[in-house]
Amino acid sequence: MNRKFIDSENGVVGIVVAVLLIGLLVSVVSLVQLIYVPDWMKQREAEHMDEIATQFSQLKFALDTLNANKQNYTTIATSITLGSKELPYWMSLRAFGNLEILSDEFRIKINNISSSSQFSIGTIKYSSSNGYFIDQDFIYEGGAIITNQADGNIISIKPSFPGIKKVGNRLFLTLNLINISGVGGKLSGSGYGTTAIQTEYSGLQIEQIFEDVRSIEIISKYSYSWYIYMNWTLENQRHVLEDLGGDFFITPDYDNNRIIIDFLSSTSIGIPNINLTMTEILAQIGPGWIA
Repeated sequence: MNRKFIDSENGVVGIVVAVLLIGLLVSVVSLVQLIYVPDWMKQREAEHMDEIATQFSQLKFALDTLNANKQNYTTIATSITLGSKELPYWMSLRAFGNLEILSDEFRIKINNISSSSQFSIGTIKYSSSNGYFIDQDFIYEGGAIITNQADGNIISIKPSFPGIKKVGNRLFLTLNLINISGVGGKLSGSGYGTTAIQTEYSGLQIEQIFEDVRSIEIISKYSYSWYIYMNWTLENQRHVLEDLGGDFFITPDYDNNRIIIDFLSSTSIGIPNINLTMTEILAQIGPGWIA
């Protein structure tokens, strides 16, 4: 039996087409993975940072409400979204975050002619661990919200102090501070889910008048933010000091994480008295309340 062999290129063409299609598909997937996925994740993490900023403004509102109402055993919970998930079906990284209650991170020292008094104030700090967007910290400190990143920090929501007013022939500078005290050992939380920080009014911790104050020192890791804010605030109220012959001068000392506010006067009544009030707010991170 004689067999005839017939040349045919149909099978070869089919294989070549399949290889080309697979190569095209791999190229498209690689292009999306290398170019578009990082952009999508960067946008997602940027939106998460905006969400944290909003949640910290809600946290400040809760703390200001507790401070204003001054009702014991009143608790307000605020949700904080720690991180964000990866994209489905694509290779990407999750963003994580850490929320913690810190003590002694913020201090104020008041110096008058005869003595010095220093007060330590607790803070709340969120730190991001992003895979694509720049890492940011959000800090509730001394009644202010501070946004911090690698190239600097700024007070994004200002506190309610200081205020200068003239009472009779004397100057009074008011400092209203909120001290965050962690309780129950629930002082931190990390991951990418949503957690709650519960806050409860504890009481008025300090209410004291310091006479003839010569200087105030603010000690903070974010001294640059406090320098900008205090200089701006006091500058807007300089005329009240000048009416009684007073003045002020602010010296930044970034190497030691502090700023120094000196009060000067050509008269004995131009040096201000400080009216200091400090409210204690108890705080826990996570569900449930442990006394």
